[in-house]
Amino acid sequence: ASGNLSSAYFGDDHQMLDLRTFQEHQAADTTSKLLFKGAVADNSHSVYTGLIRIKPDARGSNAYQTNRNLKLSDTAWAESVPNLEIENNDVHCSHASTVGPVDEEQRFYVESRGVPSLVAERLIVAGFFDEVLDHFAVPALASAARDRVNKILDSHVGALLTSDSALLADASNESA
Repeated sequence: ASGNLSSAYFGDDHQMLDLRTFQEHQAADTTSKLLFKGAVADNSHSVYTGLIRIKPDARGSNAYQTNRNLKLSDTAWAESVPNLEIENNDVHCSHASTVGPVDEEQRFYVESRGVPSLVAERLIVAGFFDEVLDHFAVPALASAARDRVNKILDSHVGALLTSDSALLADASNESA
């Protein structure tokens, strides 16, 4: 048996996202691959807790669990808690977890081509989610999910651009 699960999530405002996964291998030569990617902005929080359990009869199993998180504001918070319970030594099993801001080298590269900072961030975050969306087996579903991600990112960037414009207007009024 084989199972693949990919998921994307985005938290904003004061949302609290609690994500939990459980991959249990009970039989020999089974495979599971899990990829969860998310971004948190504003004052939102996410907690991912995942467990891979390999039972004694599950020799030759392969299990992978990956959770990647982008923090898009200083007040956003993400936590990732991957867990392994392995009761058979004849398996391949791994987990990976990251939490961090948009990579400054990526941002610099995009901005050095004349792209404004907020637009650069939007492009980088969209690309971050592409890995998940590329795993969708049904093209129409992948397209609909990509449209939804782009709508969320456009809304988030639009709010930031409006906020930045208001700050710039206030600053220019104060200097006048």
